[in-house]
Amino acid sequence: MRGYFNCHNHTEYSNLRLLDCINKPKALINKAIELGLTGIAITDHECLSAHMEVNQYAKELREKNPDFTIALGNEIYLTDTRDRGQRYYHFILIAKDAIGHRQLRELSTIAWKNSYVDRKMERVPLLKSELKEIVSKNKGHLIATTACIGGELGTEILKAEEAEAVKDQDTAYQHLQKIYDLITFCVDLFGDDFYIECAPSTKDDQIRVNKRSKRIAEAFNLKMVVGTDSHYLTKAERQVHKAYLNSKEGEREVDDFYEFSRLMDSDEIFELLGLAFDKDYIENILNNTLDLQNKITFYSLERKQMIPKVEVTNYPASNARWRFSNHSLLNKLLTSDNIQERYWVNECLKSLEEKGLLLNDEYLTRLETEADVIKDIGEKLDDCLFAYFNTFKHYIDLFWECGSIVGPGRGSATGFLSNYLLGITQLDPIRWNLPYWRFLNKERAELPDIDIDLAPSKRPAIFKAIRKERGEFGLVQVATFGTEGTKSAVLTACRGYRSEDYPDGIDIDEAQYMSSLIPQERGFLWPIKDVINGNPEKDRKPITAFINEVNMYPGLLDIIINIEGLVNKRGIHASGVILYGDDPFDTASFMKAPNGELITCYDLHKAEAAGDTKYDFLVTEVSDKIIKCFELLAKDKVIEDMGLRDTYNKYIHPEIIDTTQQDIWDHLAAGDILDVFQFNSGVGLAIAKKLKPQNPLEMTAANAMMRLMSEKGVESQQDRYARIKDTGI
Repeated sequence: MRGYFNCHNHTEYSNLRLLDCINKPKALINKAIELGLTGIAITDHECLSAHMEVNQYAKELREKNPDFTIALGNEIYLTDTRDRGQRYYHFILIAKDAIGHRQLRELSTIAWKNSYVDRKMERVPLLKSELKEIVSKNKGHLIATTACIGGELGTEILKAEEAEAVKDQDTAYQHLQKIYDLITFCVDLFGDDFYIECAPSTKDDQIRVNKRSKRIAEAFNLKMVVGTDSHYLTKAERQVHKAYLNSKEGEREVDDFYEFSRLMDSDEIFELLGLAFDKDYIENILNNTLDLQNKITFYSLERKQMIPKVEVTNYPASNARWRFSNHSLLNKLLTSDNIQERYWVNECLKSLEEKGLLLNDEYLTRLETEADVIKDIGEKLDDCLFAYFNTFKHYIDLFWECGSIVGPGRGSATGFLSNYLLGITQLDPIRWNLPYWRFLNKERAELPDIDIDLAPSKRPAIFKAIRKERGEFGLVQVATFGTEGTKSAVLTACRGYRSEDYPDGIDIDEAQYMSSLIPQERGFLWPIKDVINGNPEKDRKPITAFINEVNMYPGLLDIIINIEGLVNKRGIHASGVILYGDDPFDTASFMKAPNGELITCYDLHKAEAAGDTKYDFLVTEVSDKIIKCFELLAKDKVIEDMGLRDTYNKYIHPEIIDTTQQDIWDHLAAGDILDVFQFNSGVGLAIAKKLKPQNPLEMTAANAMMRLMSEKGVESQQDRYARIKDTGI
């Protein structure tokens, strides 16, 4: 057995538009190493979402297995047009280096940006003209192959041979001309980095394509490589993969197309390619895969996080308005060479002056302390952390301009005086005795995390305004990826299950009953391994009823186990957005969510690993209700129409509301207020009625109480709190 590089493999991220693959990225790589391969390329169906995880794992493996190459690629759909009803031809692109990967990111974004639905399926084709435009700017950084039998080359070969078989020379010539045009296009664009791909199989169509591809490769003096188009790992997983595909699409012919779409060692490659080629040519093919592999250099996708910047007022350093005898850092910031530092300190001091607090040493000392923390963390992160807050202030102002209420602030961010002074939060932390260190401190050198509440109805206008300012990709929502949970895996497996006794799968009522046997604790379902084996550490015993039920269907349990946890959908983070600068493709690639909104190709943690910084723009319905209330009051002349922000500041700003008014707390306890944030659900209303908070501190405690769950038969934490509050016992 000898090694070879496998240029065509899929992971679970190929499932984002259509259920397709059961390979976990790390399991795929580990299996390739076990089989003796020299390397592997990850080429999901128009998706780069696995790349950060794979790249991080590649970095980890370099110490143990430095000769094993893990390449990052993409199986695109390469077409001439975006006409509906056409064939969407597969085509492989593999990055040779960091520049090549940036090209992958931009190309993938183009495909997703222009996506559309055709024949009830989401389509993401990339035009040849678009591929040429991007690659031609900087050639030599991408490797291309003709992909599987679903590529244009394989399709046209079969069509040409069908025409030749009935002696239809005109039609055959048309298909051969398309082959010629494809090959010359690719050679012109990729040169020696273009390869003809063949695949191991016993199927007649694939053997014919392999043989004809060899003739074409020789005619154009091109190298041929082998790719197994891996959608599952081993022969034993074939039925699992078939069931997974059947679960979504009903009956589909998966055997012919996917029978050999798995990882193979070189012995099996030799055996199957031997149906089309002689031994020497197979050796040549395997050597060509090593030639391809040797062109790939390691690069890391990880970067330090970068803080998005906005243009700020250039306060002069030479004639600062203020000087302080006891606050040297504030003086240094006022005369700093960094415009972001000067802006931050001037805006904070200006706000103190407007509030009549500029001569209050307690406030100045707190501001100096916070400035010291911000500067220290910024130096550790090698970036100007003051810019983070300046950017936030800029967009807080924009939110108000777009007609949205901006919430008073959540969590530890309210403990920073400077946040209050910049208008990011609305609580004076000194008045409320809030510690600064819970938000930022020198012992934890990381970017801050601030949650901002906006009006749902205004978020589209806010996004539009930011994109007008920063560009089309200046603001992109963070992607999330859904997976097959325990119950979902059971239902999916039952839908896809096929046997002689169950040719159409397992009855839905039976599947629902089986899934109902899975226990849940504190809102979370047990994993299937605990259902089957128990878990002594968590005092869980095997669920005999489920085991007996699932064992009635041979092979079903194996399907469930392999399906559980697979990525099977994409979505949008509830609040996370990322702000990009002049070159968004420097770190990112973009997709569309099912609703058409732009999203990142990575989830939050992987996007942050790539160097992106998340901002949380949450929405709360109460914000829209406040806006409408103001509008109605102004319309009826109850209040003066002075603009949203001024009206808010005059009537309901947290520093204005008199929280000692008993009416406020009586109405909250009665549950007759139209909407109270986080007390507007059934659970929240019940907690408010039970605990009857009488001040902000008790309301905070009540808010925390609603999240606590108690064991069955034990007094709830809410009841215990109410009892002690009422009786002291």
